[in-house]
Amino acid sequence: MTGKSPITQRTARHGSHKLCKFDLSDLEWTNMIPECPTYHPSEHEFEHPLVYLQKIAHEASKYGICKIVSPIAASNPAAFVLMKEKKNFKFETNVQPLRLSKWNEKDIITFSMRGRKYTYHDFEVLANKAFFSRFHSSRDLPSSYVEKEFWHEMAQGEKGTVEYGVNVEGSAFSCDPNDRLGTSKWNLKNFSQLPQSLIRLVDREIPGITDPMLYIGMLFSMFAWHVEDHYLYSINYHHSGANKTWYGVPGYAASQFEKTVLQHVYCNKIITKHGEDGAFKFLAQKTTMFPPNVMLQHDVAVYKAVQKPGEFIITFPRAYHAGFSHGFNCGEAVNFANGDWFPLGAAASRRYTHLKMMPLIPYEELLCKEAMLVFKSSRVRSSKNKPEDTTSYQAIMLPFMHLMQSYKTSLLRLNSSRKLHSSSNTTGSQICSLCYRDCYVAYLLCKYCFSHPICLFHDIAPQTCLCGRDYTIFKRNDIFALEEAAKSFQQGKECVDKFSLSSIFSCNINDCIKVPEREKSVRGTSFLGVASKPKTKVADSTKHSDERNKSTTKHWRNNGLPSVRGAERPGIIYNLRKRKSKLI
Repeated sequence: MTGKSPITQRTARHGSHKLCKFDLSDLEWTNMIPECPTYHPSEHEFEHPLVYLQKIAHEASKYGICKIVSPIAASNPAAFVLMKEKKNFKFETNVQPLRLSKWNEKDIITFSMRGRKYTYHDFEVLANKAFFSRFHSSRDLPSSYVEKEFWHEMAQGEKGTVEYGVNVEGSAFSCDPNDRLGTSKWNLKNFSQLPQSLIRLVDREIPGITDPMLYIGMLFSMFAWHVEDHYLYSINYHHSGANKTWYGVPGYAASQFEKTVLQHVYCNKIITKHGEDGAFKFLAQKTTMFPPNVMLQHDVAVYKAVQKPGEFIITFPRAYHAGFSHGFNCGEAVNFANGDWFPLGAAASRRYTHLKMMPLIPYEELLCKEAMLVFKSSRVRSSKNKPEDTTSYQAIMLPFMHLMQSYKTSLLRLNSSRKLHSSSNTTGSQICSLCYRDCYVAYLLCKYCFSHPICLFHDIAPQTCLCGRDYTIFKRNDIFALEEAAKSFQQGKECVDKFSLSSIFSCNINDCIKVPEREKSVRGTSFLGVASKPKTKVADSTKHSDERNKSTTKHWRNNGLPSVRGAERPGIIYNLRKRKSKLI
């Protein structure tokens, strides 16, 4: 730990009664948080990660987080990989205050970069010294004891700090062909390219989403309350070192969580508008840490896990989570999703648009690509093997049909006194310069300067580009195939009459469809991270441990206006890093 020794601070403050916004005088509530389920797959079950995760998701998603104990171990530990296989490996750390904020305009927690690069060994030495200074011991301590010490320090802390290596690009999985875990499909370097993974369709590298990131911590290093970008799943592997305590709130309780934070954590003066959306945007800065007993006090479901080396933690879509380290450790995390995620991805995209937040992944492009793959696959199946009744099929089909109908409606409403030229779009997505929505099927763009693209979902949009020339409607050159897929998905259901997007190009830009309505909370579905509350005990195949734990994931988003890559082949430019904790 940096600054004044925390153990010295604690001694100096002994007997004082510092006023704290959160009542932590009695830490027995730490024993009242139920544990999330722990799963012990066999080596056979372990062979196919996303298949196994789908098998347990209906149950596990009700808890927001779950723990999976790996049946195989790494031959080469993280220390060997990061010091021998990656000889020049160094990383910077975040400096985190060890105290709770009042979260008003005068007292807002910020994290800052240390400004020094550590080798893995150098940081291990620093972390072990801090642990010994605090506990006068180098041995592991009971996790329940460390948990109480963490929240006691957070409640009483004033100037103590810790350091945390977050969002460190790289992986601690070994490249050794004899390393069983490294060669398995649970190697997070390969997770995004698994056949069932939607992330395989992203054609650009996004650290933390397409590629894993490392998280190297010390005693009381923390990851603040947050939800994954785009409501994605996350998987975190604990390579080595001290345990981590995790807290998770199920996806079905996300809206209730945000209301509670808005009303009982943040001061009204720092959230001036947007209500829950304001809390969502503030939480996205990844610096809001408060004790989970706030959730207990307001009947918000919250669960706990203690993650040990060799264990994975899964967070489900829209599940808020937070936690801290028990000492020096090394973890690794990456996002993932499968077809069942699309309804949650749609909700996240609507919220990002409403708040004008820059997307990290092209949701619309992923939906269209996956829908076309499903459509082509269904055409070659026999009628008895078609997937129409499966949850995953419905989760892809319905958002895709809604998307295509929205485009049809938008283009129909653009039919007035003026005619717009149309042009084929042969490349990927664009970012709307007004709301940051990603547009894959069609958008407005000046074909002379290729600047300031606009999506088709605004009440008011300019008739001309800033350069003074008329906008052109760019549409995908495979729009007929998208229409055909949408028609096929509509068969057997109540649907609109003739689906004909490609022939509609006579428009009035001032008569556009309104921005999609704000996200509404979703309940009662499975494998979407928004499952109903758990009503029964965990199944027989589930095993619970006595301890609880948590690890880290972090992000960063650039809120500047998007740029366009080229005049001949317009395409989206996303911020290719996950958000880091923003300095307020």
